[in-house]
Amino acid sequence: MSHLRAQSAPIAQHIVIFTCLSAVWLSTSCDATAGRALEPSIKSPVSRFAPHEILIKFKDGVSQERIAFILKTNQIEVIAEIQRGYLYHVRIASDRSVASAITQLTSYREIEYAEPNYRHETQK
Repeated sequence: MSHLRAQSAPIAQHIVIFTCLSAVWLSTSCDATAGRALEPSIKSPVSRFAPHEILIKFKDGVSQERIAFILKTNQIEVIAEIQRGYLYHVRIASDRSVASAITQLTSYREIEYAEPNYRHETQK
């Protein structure tokens, strides 16, 4: 009986190793296939958001004067005020990149977030 247990232990180890290797192989092959299927629909970062446009969310309690100061100091023009006093759709008036403007804006403690104005497309 002990002889059978001694032989079944290596078999069990081989089964575990085979199962693990199969799982790794399967997951990597699925990722590769999924990646190839998605490649044509992936767009460059430039086309994923409107150039020179940002959405800025100010924290609660920030005065209109302070908001105006931050926007003017950073050469930002308001396109639309989405939520009065809190969320703004803006345009960068200078030739700075969207990433540079976001980095600058998020350094202010009054700003909850600033992000590119992402484009969303409906499927046809």
